Amino acid sequence: MATGTGGKTLTAVLLWASLAVPVLLAGFTSRTAHPLAWWGAFTCLAVIGAGVALGRARPLAAMLLGSGLWLVEATRGNPFTVLAAMAVFAYLAGVRMDRAGQAVAALGGLLVLAGTVTPLVSDAGAGFVAVSGAVLGAVVPWLAGRARRQYLLLAREGWERAEELERAQRLIAEQARARERTRIAGDMHDLLGHELGLVALRIGGLEVAPGLDERYRLAAGEARRAVTAASERLQEIVDMLHHDTGTAQEEGVPELVERARAAGMRVELRTMGDGPLPNGSRPDGPPPGGPLSGGSLPSAMAERALRRVVQEGLTNSAKHAPGAPVIVAVEHLATETVVTVTTGPARRPQDRASGGHGLEGLRERVRLCGGSLRAGPKSEGFGRFGEPARGAGLGRGAGREPREGAGIEPAGEPGEGFELSARLPHAPGQIAEPGPVSVSATHLARARLRARRTRVTAVATAVTAVTVVTLVVVAFMIYDAASSVLTPEDFQRLRPGQDQTAVARVLPGRSRIDGPVPGEPARPRGADCRYYGTHANPFDASHRELFRLCFAGGRLVSKDFLPANRSP
Repeated sequence: MATGTGGKTLTAVLLWASLAVPVLLAGFTSRTAHPLAWWGAFTCLAVIGAGVALGRARPLAAMLLGSGLWLVEATRGNPFTVLAAMAVFAYLAGVRMDRAGQAVAALGGLLVLAGTVTPLVSDAGAGFVAVSGAVLGAVVPWLAGRARRQYLLLAREGWERAEELERAQRLIAEQARARERTRIAGDMHDLLGHELGLVALRIGGLEVAPGLDERYRLAAGEARRAVTAASERLQEIVDMLHHDTGTAQEEGVPELVERARAAGMRVELRTMGDGPLPNGSRPDGPPPGGPLSGGSLPSAMAERALRRVVQEGLTNSAKHAPGAPVIVAVEHLATETVVTVTTGPARRPQDRASGGHGLEGLRERVRLCGGSLRAGPKSEGFGRFGEPARGAGLGRGAGREPREGAGIEPAGEPGEGFELSARLPHAPGQIAEPGPVSVSATHLARARLRARRTRVTAVATAVTAVTVVTLVVVAFMIYDAASSVLTPEDFQRLRPGQDQTAVARVLPGRSRIDGPVPGEPARPRGADCRYYGTHANPFDASHRELFRLCFAGGRLVSKDFLPANRSP
């Protein structure tokens, strides 16, 4: 643990140092176009340090700190110094956050503020830069982090799938060994039972033989009884190997519920229709009006399966959601019984790892009764008795069929609760063949789908953002070039000493750049210089050519042509 903590601390320090490099360059050197005051640099370093410290425990808070710091700097005209910090915090938030709702709301707020506050404080161009920076520096990195998270979840699901296959192989091997032992026990019973029977028969003949001394007759009787007892014990051992024993299956549903209540579970039993007696026994005759209101009584095998479903549901509830409310609903219909065990959300997260052998065995028992078993989280749209609820397609589980016999403990999001439902026909019907159900394969497929969707969303968002920004930049370049052109003819007609008002009549509505520019001649003292383009094509090789006009005292004091190949 100490090594892990030290490694995390070292990683945090290195991350802070990396993100602090642009701030240090802007605050304590003259190598950047947007310098920072010393107090501004220390403020940025402190905020970045707080974001790094909160990054693991509170990734959303770290992303908010980085985004807020960047927005403040972008409003001040410095959108690049802390851009890397915002991008890193957004990426880490995408990787570390379980749910995306809060992060989406935070990013939406960032875009709104960047598009409204920045233009009010500065100008429309600064607002465009702020929105573009928020998309490319926060939204896209966050989506990349979500894609990374889905990839990590997919890898974990893959390892869990491999572990599930290994457990299945071990279980199959154990079952094969158990079957072989059972066959060996049966063979022993057939062989030894037959031989012991013959021995007992011979000893019985010797016991009744005439002329045998009484002492030997008594010894023969004792030997015959010993052999008979040995044969009976052998039969009992074989029966134990062939059949499960236990008192819990002899209990009825009410007794199982009462025993769970006595253990501290919050269980409610709801029964509709006429069924077996509370202790699990069968009535001697039909109730008034006919059994089950004109239907049939469940078979003994269906009754045992009903008790096993309730027992398994209560066991899963106690194991995976201790303290959660549980509802056991039993509905006796005319030809079948429907039982549903509904467990509410767990009060605290539990370890979901489970072999799933109990539900797999229960599924087989229900199948042999001619019934069906469904298990899954409540979000998958289960109704009161295991049927898909109306309107389930509107929820998150839309389009998903509940898993047949799947394990319920690892499914769904935390805090959803789960349901176990079975339909048990009273008379055994056609037994459905078991399907190749694999819980881990289902989870792996869903993880792959989530990872693919997140990856496609991240790529599509990044491509869309880059395309939109590129188109806007190109459009602005064309507009800027077309609206800031001073034709060479008008430039030639201008003369130093002209009145500024007269000169303004031939000038375009806006200047090409604000200046100053590298390589230009020295400005006249006290003059205000403006820069205009020579043509309207921003993609031409000579697009850097400029006309410079300098004004002082309300008059044109100088005019200069700045070639494209000017040197600083």
